[in-house]
Amino acid sequence: MKLQRTLILAISSLCFFLCTSCKKNTTEPKIEDPKVPSLPDTVTKPPVVTGRTLFFGTGTGVLKIDGATFATKCNDLIKIKGGSYSQIEIKNISADDGCAINIVNDGLVELSGDGKQMLLSNLNNVVISGNGTAGIDKGFSFKNSSNRSVQLNGTIDKFTFQYATFQNVQDYLIAYNSTRVYNGSENSYSKQLKFLNIDCDNTASMIYFPATVASGSITGLIKDIEIAYVKFSNSPGVMSVVNLGAAEDYNIHHNIVKNINSASNNHNGIFQLDGNGKFYNNLIRDHQGNAVRSWLFSVASAVKEVQIYNNIVFNSRKYSAFEVQGFSNLVIPGTTNYANAKIFNNTCGSLDLSKDWVGVVADVYDLLGGKCEVFNNLAFNFPSPSNNNYIWSQQSAIPAVATNNLYFNNSAAAGIKDESTFTLSDNSAAKNASITNKVVLTTDYYGKRRNSTYSIGAVE
Repeated sequence: MKLQRTLILAISSLCFFLCTSCKKNTTEPKIEDPKVPSLPDTVTKPPVVTGRTLFFGTGTGVLKIDGATFATKCNDLIKIKGGSYSQIEIKNISADDGCAINIVNDGLVELSGDGKQMLLSNLNNVVISGNGTAGIDKGFSFKNSSNRSVQLNGTIDKFTFQYATFQNVQDYLIAYNSTRVYNGSENSYSKQLKFLNIDCDNTASMIYFPATVASGSITGLIKDIEIAYVKFSNSPGVMSVVNLGAAEDYNIHHNIVKNINSASNNHNGIFQLDGNGKFYNNLIRDHQGNAVRSWLFSVASAVKEVQIYNNIVFNSRKYSAFEVQGFSNLVIPGTTNYANAKIFNNTCGSLDLSKDWVGVVADVYDLLGGKCEVFNNLAFNFPSPSNNNYIWSQQSAIPAVATNNLYFNNSAAAGIKDESTFTLSDNSAAKNASITNKVVLTTDYYGKRRNSTYSIGAVE
C-alpha cells in the first residue's frame, strides 16, 4: 500500500513537471485578478470588470498598445505603468456593448515636453481613465508642449477619456478630424464620446472637432458627445475652449471656465457649438467672448432644440453671455434643418464692461425658421444694453419671445448675496418667481432641489 501511494505521488509530480515545462515562453502582458477603483458619484461608473488585468509599459520611451497584436476579452483592465513617456499609442481595440475595455494609470503617467503625444485610433467601447491609482486624482498628465497632446484618428465610438490634466500646452489638447460622411447609418458618424474630469491650466483649446456641412452632406458628425466636470483657467489667448463643428444632442454641463482671453479681442465663442443639444450648470467668469456661440441646425428633417440653462456668466470684458444664430450653409434642405432655442434660468452679470459692443443675456440672430425663447433669466450690471433691452439683442427681423426675465443695476439690487456663489436672499424679487409653463427644472446650478415654484436665475 505504501509503495502504491509512492508511485501515485511520483506520477503526479512527473505530470506537473511535463505540463509546466512544455508551456510556451510568451511575451504577453502579465495578468492578475481585476481591480478597478470606483468613480465618484458625479461620473457614470464603468461596468463591473470581470475580465483580466493586463500590464503594459516600462515607464519610459514609446508605448504601443495595439489590439491587432493581442486578443482583448470582455471587460479587460489594462494598466499603464507610471513614468514619463515620449509617446503612447493606443489603437485597434473594440468591445461589445457592456464589455468595455478600461485603460488606467498604474502610478502617474506623464507626457511632458515638445513632441510628446498620445495617439488614439480605431477605438470602440474603450475607457481611458486616470483614476487607476489611489492618491492620484488625475493620473494622465500632459504638459510643457507646443504640439497637440491627444490626437484621435480613424473610427472612434463609445469612448471615454477622463481624469487627466493639461498644463502649458500651446496646441489643441484633444483633436479629432473625422472623415466619416453621414448617410443616416450608424457607421457614418461618431457616437457617445465622453470627456470628463479634466483640468487645464494655461493651454490652447481643449477640444477641437471640426466638421463640414456642405454640398448636401455632413463630414465629421458626432452624436451624443458629453463634456463635463472640466476646469479650464489662466489662458490669455485661447479664444475657444471647445469647438464642435457638427454635433447632434451634445450634453455639456458642470464645467468651470475662468480667467481666459485677457489678450484676445476677437469675437470668440468660448464654447463654439454647431448643431443642437444642451448646455447647462456651467460657470464662465472673468473672461472675454460669448460663453456660448450656438450655431443651430438639426440633422435630417426632425427639428431639434438647443437648451441653455442653469448657467452663471459673470464679468466679461466683451460681448453678451450667449449667441444663437442660424447659417444658410448649415441648413441645407434634404440634409439638415433649422433648430429652435430656449435660453432660461441663467444668472448673468457685469457683461461687456468695455462697452464696445452690446452686452446682454443673449444676442439673437436669424434662426432660418427656428424660434428663440428667452425666459426666467436674472441679469445685472449691463453697461451696454441693446436699445435699452437688457435681456436680448435683436440681430434679425424675427424677434425672440422674451418673458419673465429680471434686470437690476447691480447684484445687491437683484437680491444676490455675493458675486461668488450668486445665491439669492429671501427678499430677492427673483425668489420663487419662475414661470413653469415652458420647461420645469428640478435642481439649480448647485444641484439644490427646486420647489414647484422656484426662482428666476441659475441659483436658488
